[in-house]
Amino acid sequence: MSLPAPPIVSPEAVMVCGGFRCSGADYAELINDFGISSYEITNFETVAETAQLVQVHYIVKTTADSPETADLAGMFHITSTWAKKNGTWKLIFNMDQRIFEE
Repeated sequence: MSLPAPPIVSPEAVMVCGGFRCSGADYAELINDFGISSYEITNFETVAETAQLVQVHYIVKTTADSPETADLAGMFHITSTWAKKNGTWKLIFNMDQRIFEE
């Protein structure tokens, strides 16, 4: 019998997605219904780094499963901050911004 993997998002994390702010615990519930069929990550860069903290930036392009989740499709700038606690990396802050193509 194996134990489930620990969640990578801290329950206390600050998540700002589409202008909506929520906790990591709230976000974990929300993403169950996201309906993303595929994604591609590009332009990944480390913005700041210490032994206990890392901040990254990248662009993600997503494709939605259905018309009901069409607002989740597109390109987004993502900035995430990760902290190492008790030997495990946890997401403690995440913010996205849609990229509007002309």
